[in-house]
Amino acid sequence: MSLLFAMGLGLFLALGIWQLHRADEKKALMAARESRGQDTPLRLDGQQTDLEALRYRRVVVAGEYDAAHQFLLDNRMRGQQPGYEVLTPLRIAGSGMAVLVNRGWMPLGRDRARLPDPTLAVAAVRLSGVVEHFPAVGLKLKGAEVPAPGWPALVQVAEPEALAGRLGYPVLPYQVLLDESAGEGYVRAWRENRLTPEKNLGYALQWFLFALVATVLYIRHGFAAGKRAASPDPIDRPCP
Repeated sequence: MSLLFAMGLGLFLALGIWQLHRADEKKALMAARESRGQDTPLRLDGQQTDLEALRYRRVVVAGEYDAAHQFLLDNRMRGQQPGYEVLTPLRIAGSGMAVLVNRGWMPLGRDRARLPDPTLAVAAVRLSGVVEHFPAVGLKLKGAEVPAPGWPALVQVAEPEALAGRLGYPVLPYQVLLDESAGEGYVRAWRENRLTPEKNLGYALQWFLFALVATVLYIRHGFAAGKRAASPDPIDRPCP
């Protein structure tokens, strides 16, 4: 019983502390987003490769969309609706480099075998957006980063190296989230944060409450066991 209690208590406390750390990380990320979002927009010229230095930074970039070679990032949810995020390569003007522009979310059609057609009315553009890493996944299956045959190419996990290999030219190691007010895009709500620091704090409190309840129950069990041990067995009592 003591070993089980110690293991459970340790687990509850560890999970609570982990949620507190996650809340601190979220607060730091939100502060960085607000701070970098107020900086003067940076012009991308294909030389900026440091994601951590650029993340959340507003950028402007000119170039030409490679409309014939687009990617559909699969299993992207909006509420309860599954769909795709459209990643369109932009060949940066005056550079041999490209950047993948996330033009937003498209819903999954009735027939999964028929992919939507993310058309473009223009090729040469000057656009603005925000630098962000590609979406992370909890469990990556083998080969999930390999785009499917054909165009637009369906892909489960966006990895710059694999996408560049399919395109045949280099791409920057991050995506640019197209401004919500820009044309040639789909559904965009980039500021959405599914799990806020407040939710992490709520989860932390929940785990600490579990630890408290486990401790109270363990103490009550100990008192009850001690009381039973101190009471003489009726068989051993002397007869009157």
